[in-house]
Amino acid sequence: MEHYVLYNEETGDLISVGQGPENTTILQTSQLPQGVGIMRIPSQAALALGGIDIPIIKASYAASIDQDADKVRSMFITNTPGQMATYLEKEVEARRVLAHDDGPTIFLDAEAEALGMSVASLAMEIVAQADQWRPIGARIEAARRKAKVDVAAAPHLAALADAAKIDWQAVVAPDAAEVAA
Repeated sequence: MEHYVLYNEETGDLISVGQGPENTTILQTSQLPQGVGIMRIPSQAALALGGIDIPIIKASYAASIDQDADKVRSMFITNTPGQMATYLEKEVEARRVLAHDDGPTIFLDAEAEALGMSVASLAMEIVAQADQWRPIGARIEAARRKAKVDVAAAPHLAALADAAKIDWQAVVAPDAAEVAA
């Protein structure tokens, strides 16, 4: 069962609370009158006495933003804690190698041997990948944080719905999004 609210897109005022089978919000979107928005909400937000519980809706949308950002990151990096820690260690070692620092390179030594390549070549590859990822990761993080701050500050349902919308394509490939527009 899916819970949803209808709201005035201009004022953000609540019009009604409803429920229906999964994907009700998708089905009803095309049937709404001009100026009326629909938003899926957690069931516990719909069960609040005297209306809806906006803080629960905001928390749900904030969590959804984090999940969406993780999905987008996963298009570029392996997004698991152990692997991320490994990538960070490899990058530290690779930058040391390229700076001619004689510090230990345990990860690079093992990987270079396994791949049959030099530590220096592997270090260049790892730094190039890290440098390519960094601006994308920064844009994802900036968009994620801005959306969460905007969701938390949203004074009404319409502002909340707008704040939670992120054009992830424009975030990860801003030049491509401009060309497509």
